[in-house]
Amino acid sequence: MSLAHAAEDITIASSRQLTLSAMILIGITLSLMMGFAFWSWRHRQGLALRRRQAELALRASEDRLRQVSSQLPVALFEYVAAPVPEFRSISEGVARLLPCTAAEILADPQAFFGGIHAGDLAGLVWRDAATPPAREFECVVRSLPAAEHPRWLQIRATTEFTAGGERAIHGVILDVTALKRAQQDLERSHEELRRLTSHREARIEQERARLAREFHDELGQVLTTARMHLQLLERSLPADSADARDAARNIEAMIAEAYRSVKTIASDLRPAALNLGLAAAVEWVAARILGPANIQCSISCTPAADRLDDDYAIALFRIIQESLTNIVRHAVARNVHITLSHHEGEMRLLVEDDGKGFDAPAVDHATHFGLLGISERVTSLGGVLEIDSTPGAGTRLAVILPQVPLKADNADRSSSAP
Repeated sequence: MSLAHAAEDITIASSRQLTLSAMILIGITLSLMMGFAFWSWRHRQGLALRRRQAELALRASEDRLRQVSSQLPVALFEYVAAPVPEFRSISEGVARLLPCTAAEILADPQAFFGGIHAGDLAGLVWRDAATPPAREFECVVRSLPAAEHPRWLQIRATTEFTAGGERAIHGVILDVTALKRAQQDLERSHEELRRLTSHREARIEQERARLAREFHDELGQVLTTARMHLQLLERSLPADSADARDAARNIEAMIAEAYRSVKTIASDLRPAALNLGLAAAVEWVAARILGPANIQCSISCTPAADRLDDDYAIALFRIIQESLTNIVRHAVARNVHITLSHHEGEMRLLVEDDGKGFDAPAVDHATHFGLLGISERVTSLGGVLEIDSTPGAGTRLAVILPQVPLKADNADRSSSAP
């Protein structure tokens, strides 16, 4: 064999070997690609399966949440006022709160607002696009039909702006009917208690007036008669019976002291000065309470105070009496000013002092009954009590009684007489 043929055989063998290697390499590459494709397909299938399972689980969770929310007295909503007023979403529970369904509200937002009492729609300020945006809204409304016992709903909402610049209202509607009725029952109970307290105070004042008359008239008359008989007895005693005369004088002094005690008790029960008008009674009680404490008092009293009905006059007198007692006990004041004014049917009482003051909100009415009693008297008359006091700055007590009836004065009665 020649050298040329040998070289050709070697070249052919080498070519065959390279072809075989290339084919093997291509086969391996194709196998890898097919394996990767198969793995990728299986992986995608697994991801798709897990995604479907997650979607099914999410849908089931949403269904359960929807079923639960539809059974609860609560509803969630999203509302957009502009450019077109509409509810973007609302939960099915709204059907338990309003006389409409979620589908009806989504189709027509007026179905929502039409289910609320017309007198309460002003509280839904978020429904108007012209309303300045606020972070939070809250109101309590009544749903229709507004029967004798309507359903009370609390609507709480917050404002958020979407990516497109729209102002979206996200809110929750809660059924607070039970709480509202409990509150109404409590207010009714308080009102009944106030009426009972007012009736009790009126009966107490009547009993005080009766006791004052009995003390002053009957017991006073008995003491006066006893003193007259004692004086007659003393005149009939012999001139030389010094011991008997001393005993008679001692008895007369005791009778005089008893008479002064009777007058004091009668005045405490019902001051005789009230028969002369509230102004005279205020001057009397101020002198009696503030005088022994060396507290200066100035009084400014409108003539209308002497024309008040007895219930108002007695209530104001007791308020002033309790206020002055508190000043003597706690205020360490040097000056007190009392003002009674009347304007357009409204009676105002001001009791001001320059004492040490106190923290009015921190007063415990469970142990301090004076202010509580004043408050109950004012409330029973339909008035308002204001207490302005800070430590070291004195105290200002104001009582405002609207539409106070006045008796006709003497001039009015004489001019109307036939």
